[in-house]
Amino acid sequence: MTLKLGANVKHSNKWSGTYLLLPKISSDLKNVGGQDFQFGAAVLLKYTKSDDLNYRFGVYANRELFGPLIVPIFGLYYLSSNDKFEVKILIPLSADFNYSITEHIRIGLDAKGQLRTYNLNTRIGDETSRYAARATNDIYSYFQYGLENGINFQVGVGRSIGRSYRIFDEKVSVGIPLAYFGDNREQLNIDFEDSWLFKIGAFYRLKL
Repeated sequence: MTLKLGANVKHSNKWSGTYLLLPKISSDLKNVGGQDFQFGAAVLLKYTKSDDLNYRFGVYANRELFGPLIVPIFGLYYLSSNDKFEVKILIPLSADFNYSITEHIRIGLDAKGQLRTYNLNTRIGDETSRYAARATNDIYSYFQYGLENGINFQVGVGRSIGRSYRIFDEKVSVGIPLAYFGDNREQLNIDFEDSWLFKIGAFYRLKL
């Protein structure tokens, strides 16, 4: 459960920024205490090249249960001149490529990566800080149909890659994407295999 507190600030005609504080409760919720709380923050600057192209640069940091996590962010948004081909990239968090076949039908390819840790209040023996580290990398293609009133329906199929739900009782010095420093942890459970993904969703898009 995350509370997002922040602001969007326009610095100039070309530059703007998003500034967020991200306090959250991340646990099994069996006995909420101090170790169930995490505190994160994000800064994302946007450079507007044109109405159809902008770049984003930033950093996300959070006090995960294994230690501090620091994630540099690079983003790109592009819309073709005919408004049919759209690219939305926020590396290493997400990427979306989609093409509008008709006014109502859109097909696309979506990728999402996420790392989260959850405090586990049920511990074994002399453990002091058992937690689950959830890492997901999901890639799927989708079909989207939009109604005139702004409601959109989406179905997709894809594959998880390098998915893991690992349990630890030790920390690292610092974590960045794809690397941990001072990592001498011993995994306390067994990994399971990747799998196919099926997605059904609905959302409302404001027409501003």
